[in-house]
Amino acid sequence: MKLYISGNSPYARRARMAAREAGLADRVEEIAISGFDQLLELGPGGKIPVLITDEGRSLCESLIITRYFNDLSGGRLLPTEPAMREDCLALESVASVLMDSLFVRSMEQNHREEASRSNAVLQREAERCRRCYDTLEKMVVGEGDTVSLASIAVISSLGYANWRAPEDDWRDGRPSLESYYDHLMQRPAFSDTAPAF
Repeated sequence: MKLYISGNSPYARRARMAAREAGLADRVEEIAISGFDQLLELGPGGKIPVLITDEGRSLCESLIITRYFNDLSGGRLLPTEPAMREDCLALESVASVLMDSLFVRSMEQNHREEASRSNAVLQREAERCRRCYDTLEKMVVGEGDTVSLASIAVISSLGYANWRAPEDDWRDGRPSLESYYDHLMQRPAFSDTAPAF
């Protein structure tokens, strides 16, 4: 399989981490994208990551790709017990909202001319991020060493916050989230894919 990525994308990192934790790293070749035109050749989405399966199908959404890796691994990244699975999905959903909110802020702040930036958008998304950090602080209590699609999403989102929104200082007043992040970052799949900035 071929996984098209860019180095610091939290969405691509999510897929890269899932491949490693699912035990599929030796089956997935990571290819750094060279430009937007190359992305359009891989599918209509024009965004990364994109996975080309062994059968030649193009999967162009990180949530679909991570679930595909989970299925290939026999379900290593999602609990099978219904209540635990719901807890996992709930945690993953908050981390996904955080990632998307951080992305919107980054696009507004870093890819729009200053005169065209919307302070209202930046403030709304900063507040959304704060709510997500506060919610994650409560949700990760008791998660421990569990590695799942949820923990992958949380660590990817917080790593992205470290890079693109350091002013959030998400660690401040959130000791459970800080401990959770620092503990999981000791895993090679998590540390080896961290953004470089």
